Amino acid sequence: MTNEVRERVTRELESLSQDGSRPKLHENPDAVVYYGLPSSLGVVDSTDVMVVVPQGYPGAALDHAYLPSGSPLFDVVKGQPEGISLDVDGRKWQRVSYHPHNGGGAPGWDPTRHGFHTYVDEILSWLSVRR
Repeated sequence: MTNEVRERVTRELESLSQDGSRPKLHENPDAVVYYGLPSSLGVVDSTDVMVVVPQGYPGAALDHAYLPSGSPLFDVVKGQPEGISLDVDGRKWQRVSYHPHNGGGAPGWDPTRHGFHTYVDEILSWLSVRR
């Protein structure tokens, strides 16, 4: 990740931290973990969600979401679990086929408006609607 991208992601996350959220940027692989997001699906009260910083960000759209391996949410969230997993923050994460900016209901990706500070809203919506 370039310094320019790191600085942008850091600014986006700092704007969220003012709202009481606790997101954190991790490296190797470059990913953001949103901690303690509420879920109203009746399976868990809250969960952590990881989103990878894509190559070419912010020109490349944020896409997909990762849940902790073994999460009971895999059975109820929209999108299918995929066979892709990553180790970040001392945990294994499994990717879910979730594409809010590519036909999933969110507006098309606009790098001048969207980022990690707006993607959290899509994730919160995702954690509240059963498939």
